[in-house]
Order: sequence, then C-alpha cells, then structure tokens
Amino acid sequence: MKRSLLLGLFSLAMAPHIVLAEDLFASDQEEPGQFYAGYSLLKSEAGCNFQGVECDSSGWKLLGGYKFNDNIAVEGGYYNIFNNDGTDATTGKEAVVKGTGIAMSTIGSYSINDTTSLTGKVGLMAWRAEADLAGTRTSAMDGTDVLSGVGVGYKLNDNWQVRGEYEHVGGDLDANMYSAGATLSTL
Repeated sequence: MKRSLLLGLFSLAMAPHIVLAEDLFASDQEEPGQFYAGYSLLKSEAGCNFQGVECDSSGWKLLGGYKFNDNIAVEGGYYNIFNNDGTDATTGKEAVVKGTGIAMSTIGSYSINDTTSLTGKVGLMAWRAEADLAGTRTSAMDGTDVLSGVGVGYKLNDNWQVRGEYEHVGGDLDANMYSAGATLSTL
C-alpha cells in the first residue's frame, strides 16, 4: 500500500513538469507518443553483507514506459536487484540475501544521430531487502530512495532498441547497477 501510494503521488507530482518539458522539446510535427517495454540483465554492487554472503550479484529488470517525444519519457520498472546465497561460516547453514524494487522515473534523451541517443534518469525506488538463514527469514528492511542514472541507446529499427545503463539507488539502500538489455516500442 505504501509503495502504491508513493508511486501515485510521485506520478501526480511529475505530471505538470512532464507536460511543460514536452512543450519545450516539441517539434513542429505532431506525432503521437510511443509505449515501450523492455528487459535487461544487470550486475549490482550493493553495500550489504549477511552472515558472510555479499549482496553483490547478477539480477534483472522488467520495464515499461511512455515516450512523449524524442526527448522526454516516463518509465516504471520492477528490479531484481540482488539474489545471492552462500554458507554461513559459523553455523554451516545456507544463508540467502535478496533485494527487489519498484521504480518510477522521468527520462530525458538527447539524440546524437538517427540511431544513437544518450539518456539521463531521475526517480524514486521503493525497495525491500531480505535475509534468510536455513530457510528462515532472519531480517528484512524496506524503504524508498532516489534512483538516478545515465545510459546510451542504439536503435536497431523503428521498434527495437538495445541500451546500456548505469543506475544508482542512494539512501538506505546504497546500490550501483549496470545493465544491458532491449526495448520494443509501438509504431
């Protein structure tokens, strides 16, 4: 409930800014916006450790968004930030750490040429981190932090784009994420 309310409030707060930004960057041609969806693999570096198991691991994210024009978009995503396991040196039992998040961001793009663009993103991420020892939840925490990032995209055609990103979640969850993936957009 807290996450839904937070994401709803963030969306409402950003709506007037998005409309203003769309007017600033609008071209003379009236073209409809584009919906898009994507998937990325990521590598995370998170500042946590549980029973000797580091939070740094591989993960993934699912995303969806709407491009108002070539320069402004809003994007939401589900992140599997980290999921790692190991053996606790003291007890010999299996220890597992995992972290997930839901994010909402505003994205600004700058086209270098017809196929390549640079992006910057700022938003919020509601996240949850959990730790299990021998299958029993021993600790959990959650919060909401600022999400920021930069990236580069390469259009393969009018619908497909590959992109690489660096994102940082700052605050209680201190994580750096490096990702590569693809998006599919509407015409």
